[in-house]
Amino acid sequence: MRPKTIPAADVKRAYRFYRDVFGFLRDPKDQTTLIVDGQAINFVQSDQRIESEIIVRDHLTQIREHLANNFLAEIGQAEERFNQKIALRIHDSEGNIIVIEGNQDK
Repeated sequence: MRPKTIPAADVKRAYRFYRDVFGFLRDPKDQTTLIVDGQAINFVQSDQRIESEIIVRDHLTQIREHLANNFLAEIGQAEERFNQKIALRIHDSEGNIIVIEGNQDK
């Protein structure tokens, strides 16, 4: 995931979104911090909005099922990328855009 600083109007709501939707784990030393790739995700109080990217190993069908199970809609059309990858865009709970890159279906 990059970047690892997420602006949020409601920091607690953003924390819950990333924990629940993406399954990011709590830091064992600090239960109020989420970690990904061994680094903390920082949620900062801000009205600014960003685009972030998350790379997953799942295939398109699995990603879409996961999004539907979490009542999340895609923004626009899926984008084909190099090496049989696909990118979908969604909004997080704070209005930030998240690009989810995964594998195309076989």
